[in-house]
Amino acid sequence: MLLDWTANPAHSGILTALAKGLDRKQGVSVTLHTPSSSADGVRLLLSKRADLAVMDIHDLAIARERGRDLVAVMAIVGHPLAALIASPEIKRPADLVGRDVAVTGVPSDAAVTKAIIQGDGGDASKVTLRNTGFGAIAALLGGRTSAAIGFFNEEGVAVTTKHPGYHVFRLDQFGSPAYPELVLVTTRQKLDSDPDLVAGVVRAFIAGTELAEADPVQADLIVRHKIGAGDPKLFPARMKAALDAILPPDGSAGSLDPKLLAQWATWELSSGLVTSKPDVTAAFDARFVN
Repeated sequence: MLLDWTANPAHSGILTALAKGLDRKQGVSVTLHTPSSSADGVRLLLSKRADLAVMDIHDLAIARERGRDLVAVMAIVGHPLAALIASPEIKRPADLVGRDVAVTGVPSDAAVTKAIIQGDGGDASKVTLRNTGFGAIAALLGGRTSAAIGFFNEEGVAVTTKHPGYHVFRLDQFGSPAYPELVLVTTRQKLDSDPDLVAGVVRAFIAGTELAEADPVQADLIVRHKIGAGDPKLFPARMKAALDAILPPDGSAGSLDPKLLAQWATWELSSGLVTSKPDVTAAFDARFVN
């Protein structure tokens, strides 16, 4: 199985499941791999070099629009993580009109920035996006931009902890539906040919997520052991933010709410990330979680 990025607190449910052997209790054995780029999930699934992958929901929508028959089978993180992190003088997103925002170049960056600013009543067309690659936060802290795109549970935590006075504007606070940021994805072929494998992994990860949420101290120790604590002053805040985001709005680990997904599909089209509305029925299969 391929992760979406290096293992981090957002993967607490997965890491807890594997640390406790919950996959083997379901009759499966999961081996995690780290991607070299965000495109690896689609590529390795289609080439059958991975059975499942954790993917950003926007990447799933884009892949399906390109004709890739991929299916999400559970939510890994049940809320949007995207945010704008802004300098102290920016009190609200609309204050960014006429200013620069640093983005990484990922397709969803522009859509997220536009949505947050427009959600606060601002004219996003009057905001200049500066593609700084992975230097977006450095550009913000260096005073070269007024805000930067990031994840509230990672960059948002780090910036506001080390630099009090900076602001974090979360996407779901400014008009977007509470869609699942990260989803567990497989191919339609794998789902049809080996549903027991997919079911075993999903059930193990649901149990791991429930355990992590019920015992955050244990989850903290498991994630620390797997990835290291990094900055020990930041790690507790990173864990708390991740655990707060992992459970979907209905509080049920891994759930895929069809009403929320329908709202997401409408938002996805309006954001400009895709040119046709995602087919929620085809893109999501909730048989193992709902």
